[in-house]
Amino acid sequence: MRRKLWIGVLAAALLVSVGWGWTEYRLAGEYRLAAENANRRALTDFASHLDQLETDMAKGNVASNPAQKILYLSQVTSKSEAALKDFAQIPAQQTGLSYVGQFLTQSGDFARTLTQKIAGGGTITADEEKTLRDIHERLMPVNQKVQDLILRIDTEQLVWTDPKPSLWQRLGLSTQVAEASADGSEAPSKSVRSGLDQLDASLQKLPPFSYEGEYSSRVVQKPLGLPQGNISRDQSLAKAKDFLKKIGYTNVKPEFGGESQDALGGFIWKYKDAYLEVSRQGGVVTLFRDQRSIEPKTLTMQEATNKAKAILKTLGWQLVITSSEDFGSYVQFDAVAEEDGVRIYPDKVRLMLAIDNGQLVGLDAAPYYAFHHERTFPSKISMDQATRKLRPNFQIIESRLAVIAKTGNQELYCYEFRGRYQGEEYLVYLNAATGSEEKIQRIIKTPRGEYLK
Repeated sequence: MRRKLWIGVLAAALLVSVGWGWTEYRLAGEYRLAAENANRRALTDFASHLDQLETDMAKGNVASNPAQKILYLSQVTSKSEAALKDFAQIPAQQTGLSYVGQFLTQSGDFARTLTQKIAGGGTITADEEKTLRDIHERLMPVNQKVQDLILRIDTEQLVWTDPKPSLWQRLGLSTQVAEASADGSEAPSKSVRSGLDQLDASLQKLPPFSYEGEYSSRVVQKPLGLPQGNISRDQSLAKAKDFLKKIGYTNVKPEFGGESQDALGGFIWKYKDAYLEVSRQGGVVTLFRDQRSIEPKTLTMQEATNKAKAILKTLGWQLVITSSEDFGSYVQFDAVAEEDGVRIYPDKVRLMLAIDNGQLVGLDAAPYYAFHHERTFPSKISMDQATRKLRPNFQIIESRLAVIAKTGNQELYCYEFRGRYQGEEYLVYLNAATGSEEKIQRIIKTPRGEYLK
């Protein structure tokens, strides 16, 4: 009798276990399907905005009338911002950490610079016209490759990530045939992720275009913030291991991925889905990204913010978080230096935290190491004097002193006023020495967070 009872109990336990496993399997499948639909929607929106961006830039090249030029260039700026927002939601890359993102940022910024120049009564120089053509020539193949990816998703059911290698391939016992096109060009990508990686790599090989604009100095001739002294490859490996350990990895064995040759260049290391760059000068990590799959959300925005502050402290950064934006699978934070109460916006670090466990999945410290240096602040008018120069009925929410980037490497010492006017919020920057209006940014509030326009 007791034996039958135990058999019944075990049978019931087995049924419960099977039922639970099936439920978990079904929920996981639903989550993967929802994630893939969201990814596909983001990529489709990105492709649409990118196509419109390329068309507007082509029209801007042709336009000779100043009013038409302003129209199309302003649309280039708008479409580049929209494409960046879409690109940030595609898991194959992390926004702001790729050459695709950098290229879109600089394209929109250059168009904005020209728009402001024409609107102020200036004329575009021959060199600026050439730069605009160069950007468009780079944009055309970028757009074409993205449109091809969209077409292949529809016609070939292109997968999102490359299949994992088989056991035989991992052991090196599989015969693999190198794929290439008949003309010797790179082989078609096997997944959306590898396609975007190919696109990113092709942009990385191109020399940076130069112009005067707020984001023009992503590549600098001589970084101002790198520590002194050069390190060896072996020393850079130790730096990479230490960084990965601090952000939660254990028993790491990074593989060498080559060297980068730009002004912040150094040694590239890879570990699983992670990639990081250690500068040759100073031996600091300037770039990190982890493209691992991110599980369903478990953290609140406040919990993610607290973890971001803790990570900054662990990595030795003494910075102030100035903005956050929720991109669904991760939260992006911008943090800047602050000296004697003055925010130094050019000295910026961008980090991204996965919302499944709060782990760091992205870091871009290049702006900080490019621009950080000792500054001497000039004499200034008082806060009261600056306040009186604001528009009447501008309701001040908060105010501070700040250093902002204006054009190229130029920096401005300003009063920053965050305030409300006619129901909307703005950031207004007044020159701290003269009180003249230097810059206005509109604060756009979305469910994901705030961003500036």
